[in-house]
Order: sequence, then C-alpha cells, then structure tokens
Amino acid sequence: MTDLEDALALIDGATIVADTSSLILAKGENPGGTEVKTVEVLEMIASRLGGRTERRSVAPDRPNLSIKFGPDEPGILFLGHSDVVPEGTGWQVTSAFMPRVVDGKLYGRGAVDMKGGLAAIMQAAAAVTQVDPSIPIEILVTADEEDLSLGMRRELQEDTRDYLCCIVGEPTNMATVVACRGAANFKVTVHGKAAHAGRPEDGVNAITAASRIALLVAGDHERLRAGAKGLLGSASWSIGRIRGGHGTSIVPDLCELLVDRRLMPHESGADAMKGLNALIQQEHTLDGCSTSVEQLMEMPGFETEADHPLTRDVVRALELERFESPVEAWTAACEGGFVHQHHGCPVVIMGPGDIRNQAHQPDESVPIADLELAARAYARIAVSQWASRGEVAAAG
Repeated sequence: MTDLEDALALIDGATIVADTSSLILAKGENPGGTEVKTVEVLEMIASRLGGRTERRSVAPDRPNLSIKFGPDEPGILFLGHSDVVPEGTGWQVTSAFMPRVVDGKLYGRGAVDMKGGLAAIMQAAAAVTQVDPSIPIEILVTADEEDLSLGMRRELQEDTRDYLCCIVGEPTNMATVVACRGAANFKVTVHGKAAHAGRPEDGVNAITAASRIALLVAGDHERLRAGAKGLLGSASWSIGRIRGGHGTSIVPDLCELLVDRRLMPHESGADAMKGLNALIQQEHTLDGCSTSVEQLMEMPGFETEADHPLTRDVVRALELERFESPVEAWTAACEGGFVHQHHGCPVVIMGPGDIRNQAHQPDESVPIADLELAARAYARIAVSQWASRGEVAAAG
C-alpha cells in the first residue's frame, strides 16, 4: 500500500491539464486532418515521463503509437485514440483548438474525447512505474478511431500479445462501462430508370423504392427494441442519409441510403448485412429496381461480467477516491470490442468527461477534477490488476 500511496502522490492535476492542452493544440481532425502532430506531442510527454514509444504507420502522417512503461511483456493495456471530430461551429467560450480553463473546466476540441483521458493515463502509468517498475503497462493510441478504425485494424494484423486486461479511457462520466454494442455501417444503392417527370410511369423511381426500404428498416428497429433485455438492450437500425435524384423534372434512376446498425456482442457485420438484405427482399412493389448493399465499416461489441475481477477493481478504485461509479452499458461503440475479440481479454471503459453532453459538440469541456480523479483511479487499477493477475487470468 505504501508504494500505491507514493504513486498517487506523484499524480499532478496541473500537469494533466497542461498536457491535455498541448494535445488539443495539436488538432488531429478526422476527416480533414492527420494525427501526426498529436502523436509528436504524446511522444514528448512520454519521453518526459520515462515511457518508451514506437510508431506504426497506418497511412501518410497517420501513425499508431505504442507507449510502454515497465517490463516489455504483456500486461495491462490502456487504449485510446489520437484523432478528434472536426471543430464544427457554435464555439463561444473559446475557439475549438485554443484550450481555455473556465470555472474549473478545460475547454477545447478533444478535451473530453479523448485527449484528457490520454493525459490522465500517461500520468498514472508513469507514477505507477516510478514506484513499482515491475508492472508492465502499455498505452496504445490509434489513428482514425472516429471514422473507419484503420489504426486498430492495422494493429490486429500483427499484434498477438496476450494482455491481462484492457481499460479504454473514453469519456464515461467515470462510470464503469462493462458492455458496449458494436457497429456496422452499410450503403444501400437502389438503381431505377430515369424518365421525364411528365410520364413517371415510363421510369422506375429509385427514391420511392429507397424510401420504402427505409420504412422497412425503421419497422425492424421497432421489432428489435420490443425484445430488448439486459444492460445492452437490443440491436438497432438508423438511416443516417438518403441521397438521390437530379431535379424535379426527372424520375430518379439512383438513390443511396447510409444505414447504421448497432450490433450485440454476439453479432457480426455479416449477420446484420444478411438481415438487411432480407428486409430489402420484402420490397417487391417497383418492378425494374435493383439494389446492392455494401458494408462500409464494422466495429465489434463486448461484454464483461459485472462481477469480473476487473469490474470490481475499477469500481473499488473509484470508491477509494470517494466516487461511487455505477456499472453501466454504453450506447456508443468503441475500439475495446476489437481488443476483446482479438486478444480475448476483459475490457472496461472508464474515463473523464461526458460523452452525451460534451463530446462532438461546440464548447466541449471536461472538469479538471475528473482528470485527476481518472488518473488516480487508473493508477489504482493497474496496481490491483497486477497484484491479482492470477485471479484475472482464471476469470478470462
């Protein structure tokens, strides 16, 4: 316990704020930018804290970054990402990439999602290593998490390490998230036949057909919701975009739908695609239309038992910091599902900030108190997980 107390004493909230601010200044908008400047800042922070870094190229100026503390062996994995969503409009407290502290909160794009979490993880890992260098800790920071997860997919091609556990530093308001649905995105392309709008019967209206498909998808969403149970509830469908047509006087010969499907942990994108095609086959009302479905992205889900040793350690770490952390499921998706699927280790998401009310919004901000709380909790989790590694390995 003395070592843990010494580690906690090394965690400095002001330094976490300064490091988060440097990461915000580095931008990394996705799409529209690259993550390399954020990676450069992370490398500088790691060098100052005694971490060992390794870049792995994903695309030009878009590297993943591995930061290791302690022995070079599989141990505790902290997972994060270096990209942020575009700045958007409506900023009032500050401009998107000009960090500013107001009323105990740090403002800026990425403060919540998830550069504050990364800075807290770095502080925790360095503090633990300084007092107990036998604990192996790796921080994996991926590129392109906000779009197609190209960075994580790059890691899965080669990484065969067996991790004890994975803690994802995404913003959960410090709740202990043990279940997360996956996601699959699809493009549905409907081909019709163009004609003069004065005689629409000479053509086949692709927009009309696509609209009927959208209604079938909405109906299946309601069917799934009716069977919801457990922490994760149910899978879901959502139509994100419909695009087609040339003008009011032309019967449209092409229409595209972008479809989001949230996956339960046992489901795959292929399962969802099969279901989507089955729905489309129900639309027989317009002769002459053809339809194709393309899967654009897949991110698996995961579920860790509420009584798993990792779950207990996360909740207990926060209790010791006088914070009651509820055990919850997440409505968003994250890359922790890839880690669970590929490495077979337990995964929990826990991090500072509010994903629902702050992430991806103007005037994104994170409470400074939560940054320090997260760092102290991460340090406690690393120490307790390593101390009980036999129990964790047995739990699977």
